[in-house]
Amino acid sequence: MKIKLFIALLAISTAFTAARAQEGGLGARANDRAPRATISVNEQFLNSFLVGMFDHLQEPSMPLTSGGAQSSPSCASEIRLKREVNGVRTAVRFENGRVVGPLAFAGAYYSTFLGCVQFTGWADAEITMEFSRERRAVLARFQLRDIHLNNTPGLLNDPLRNLVQSTIDRRYNPIELFTLEQLSTNTNIKPAGGALRLEAIDARPEIAPNELTLHITYRFVRG
Repeated sequence: MKIKLFIALLAISTAFTAARAQEGGLGARANDRAPRATISVNEQFLNSFLVGMFDHLQEPSMPLTSGGAQSSPSCASEIRLKREVNGVRTAVRFENGRVVGPLAFAGAYYSTFLGCVQFTGWADAEITMEFSRERRAVLARFQLRDIHLNNTPGLLNDPLRNLVQSTIDRRYNPIELFTLEQLSTNTNIKPAGGALRLEAIDARPEIAPNELTLHITYRFVRG
């Protein structure tokens, strides 16, 4: 589920926040002169992002391709993220320095032995974030806990739980939220006769009690 949480916001604000950080403002530390920009979002921003995704885009889906899962013309083995299932709504919240929340889903599992089995459910999820110097990107990793299934045959409960978890791990973890290149921008300064490139060289995610913050370190070169 490649949800790029900050990109739209960053495209608008990076040029302004980085310039202020160079002067010792937003995101700068007292004992560190490196130019930094800091961007923070709250729970409402992230949950509104999810609402916008469900309102304007298709439900994120992924095929189930292991554990004996097959597909037929009338039954595709897959799992889909849902806005809500049985009163459980997909959402996130900040808790003890973590991003957590329920993920509602629905799907189907087809096998020649059981035919097409439709299922719904939800899982407690935790999202961790880190900066990868090798990939020059901020990565997110989803870890599902306590996967709950509704109305599935008893003999399929454990295999389906394992299949859902392994599918998330194999196909989506880790998710590349954004790269340093995407956090960089050029600013045209006509009176100076050229452009200045705000080049991101590091990004550090931080989860506070009430917000998710990204600390971006920049250097300035000719654009």
